[in-house]
Amino acid sequence: MSRYSAECRQQDGFSIVVLTDSANESVAELLPEVGNNLYRFTTGGREVIKTSVSMQTLKEENSAASKYGTPILFPPNRIRQGQFEFRGRSYNFPINEPPDYHLHGELIVRPWEVVDYGASDERGAWVTSRLRYADYPEILAYFPHELTFTITYRLAGGKLYMDSVIHNEGDVEAPFAYGLHPYFSLPYESDNNIRLQIPALEEWPITNLSFVTGRPAPTDLSNEIRQDGIALGSYPELGCTLLTLDPNADPVCRIALHDTGYTIAYGLDQQFPYVLLFRPNWDQAFSIEPYTYVTDAFNLPYEHELTGVRGLQAGEECRLTTALWIEESVK
Repeated sequence: MSRYSAECRQQDGFSIVVLTDSANESVAELLPEVGNNLYRFTTGGREVIKTSVSMQTLKEENSAASKYGTPILFPPNRIRQGQFEFRGRSYNFPINEPPDYHLHGELIVRPWEVVDYGASDERGAWVTSRLRYADYPEILAYFPHELTFTITYRLAGGKLYMDSVIHNEGDVEAPFAYGLHPYFSLPYESDNNIRLQIPALEEWPITNLSFVTGRPAPTDLSNEIRQDGIALGSYPELGCTLLTLDPNADPVCRIALHDTGYTIAYGLDQQFPYVLLFRPNWDQAFSIEPYTYVTDAFNLPYEHELTGVRGLQAGEECRLTTALWIEESVK
């Protein structure tokens, strides 16, 4: 009997997908109906991602879909007045964070279509889901590009891989900005012994809403978080930090929980040059958010190579991968 399984089941009136690796006590649960949200992941008996509200709340409560689990962002973070220009075209996104901002895009609230799932000893357990902008005239009205998002979650060897493919099926270049917002479950009662290590190169000066106020530079924080890590016990609630990653470093971010004897490891490919750090005040969690650009980059006066501004050409695909696992401490 295979160690891997993948199944669709009904729970609390919703269809969910459950991936299992029994050899590593690993279970990933996804809610395609609400943003294809990975709302729970446990491995080795450890809770890595835990959602503390109901699936009904995720679907119906304003902004809840962006506050739990693993929201999928296009574009990530805020756009001032919902407006920017790219290649001579003006874009006006809806103001979904009144009175001034568009926040995180619509992938987090739209239903995704499950197109394939299964399990095998060779591949592990997987599920592939898809969302097409062509199916939403209301999105095309302000973002007239037929993008298709295809995401495969695959559980194998105790690691959870997330492969994202974004395909521009239209006939003109589309502005491109993609990110993820996983909320890692942390026992803050022992937070003096929780340390965060990021392969940072530079830190961006930002506001408390993550808007950039100047060029990035090496700082005491970027040096400390790269070398020895920082203690999350002193990281302020609703605090945020924007970092450029070192392209020559091992692209793995780590949260070490010394009191409980394990480390959450989050591997990123180089398609994500930036991470935003964020500690919510509504849950016992911490976010490491990989981005392809810095917040509101299309409105910044800096060179595109610095901020991550780019387009997706007609017919072009962008592929991005992350991996999530735990490392047990050596006794």
